[in-house]
Amino acid sequence: MDEARKNIVLKEIKYWKEHRLLPEQYCDFLITLYTEGSETGQEVTEKKIFSFKSLIFQLINILIISLFVLTFIVIYFTELSIDLQIGLFTVFVGMSLGGAVFFYKKNHTSFFHIALITGILILFLSSVNTISTIFSGAQIGLIMIILLNCLIWVFLGFRLGIKYLTISGIASALLLITYTFIL
Repeated sequence: MDEARKNIVLKEIKYWKEHRLLPEQYCDFLITLYTEGSETGQEVTEKKIFSFKSLIFQLINILIISLFVLTFIVIYFTELSIDLQIGLFTVFVGMSLGGAVFFYKKNHTSFFHIALITGILILFLSSVNTISTIFSGAQIGLIMIILLNCLIWVFLGFRLGIKYLTISGIASALLLITYTFIL
């Protein structure tokens, strides 16, 4: 095989390995096969150099995680009116889930999962805080909103094929029902 074709095939295998289209062992084997044993998978994998795109993605991720911290600050350390809190929580959830959609479309799975988890946790904290503030002392409202959050987790878990989200939604709903009716 001539060098031009070999380089094209090696670039394609590197792409498969980077985007996890094939298992890493298969890619390493193919790389070793096409380079006739002169390179291993670790040598062929290019070092990721600093890029502006990765910096932007990391800054967006840091912003999304900081929204989770801001949610705690708004809930526990400020005396904002409930209307302003609901508005801030809506913006925080929208930004987090918008970031999750952005990373999902860009195929950055780790950033997607961090943004999704952050958005879901902000939604949970804000909805529980809002319901407990509006209906102070009403246990049924709190139970219903927690159950609704669990159902959202299960739905998103099934829809996106995320097992940990499905399992946590089902487990949380079962724990809530057990706590409510048995204890």
